[in-house]
Amino acid sequence: MSTIDRSNYPGIPEDFPIEALPFALPGAQLKLSVVKQGERFYATGTSPQEVQEDYESMLDLANQVVAYVHQKDLSTKEALDAFLNQESMVMQMHYGIRPRHAEWVMKQVRVLLKDTGHPASADSSNNPSPQV
Repeated sequence: MSTIDRSNYPGIPEDFPIEALPFALPGAQLKLSVVKQGERFYATGTSPQEVQEDYESMLDLANQVVAYVHQKDLSTKEALDAFLNQESMVMQMHYGIRPRHAEWVMKQVRVLLKDTGHPASADSSNNPSPQV
């Protein structure tokens, strides 16, 4: 696994997953799917612009989940954990969110809930939800 030069991604937290999208191009010749940004080439899904868009989308999703949790009666650790595990699976299976991104979103949700003083967040661990 190659290391990513995080200096190309200002404003993106160190724990945010940056991973190339699987890509297939038709034809008999071997092909490499890349994106050119500035004077550099990036694997599809890893250009600074794509990563910034992914980050903003995942952060927005985390905020939406937090708002939903505050609306519902998820005041116990068990109820919150069950909901977040289910939500992580729904994100991946129905909305096509990559597993590492769903894991990051759930981690952010727990951090945001703790920051807002949600009753169940004091008991909740910072461990990400199990993956599908």
